[in-house]
Amino acid sequence: MSYHPDPYVRNYDDRKMAKWLGFYLSEHTAEMNKEEKDRHEIWQRREIMSDEAIGKILNQAYTDQQKVRLQLAFLNSEGQPEADLIGVIAGIDQQTIYLVEEMDHFQTILLEQIQYVELVTYLKWSEEI
Repeated sequence: MSYHPDPYVRNYDDRKMAKWLGFYLSEHTAEMNKEEKDRHEIWQRREIMSDEAIGKILNQAYTDQQKVRLQLAFLNSEGQPEADLIGVIAGIDQQTIYLVEEMDHFQTILLEQIQYVELVTYLKWSEEI
């Protein structure tokens, strides 16, 4: 029981977690819809780049800390390429790159697995149509 002098505050019935339930459900539904879309999206196989071209772009992205889009040489069970990986390169050694994707998800990728790479550029909000 509350001893607050205002009767509206004193008689307020806090619903605790029930008040957050709608927020949780909407975020959960949005995440499920995104996963469903990703599962049914068909990625087009990109051109296979030379090792020299891949190395040049990766070095530039690492030096400038720019985002890159990678397509690996793996195919799924239907013969389609996997989704592109997008992130910032945290490190490079002789045979491996370390990619930081969204929400600090680290991924180790062998250079021989990469078949296509490009720098990701975003338009500023003032340049969008």
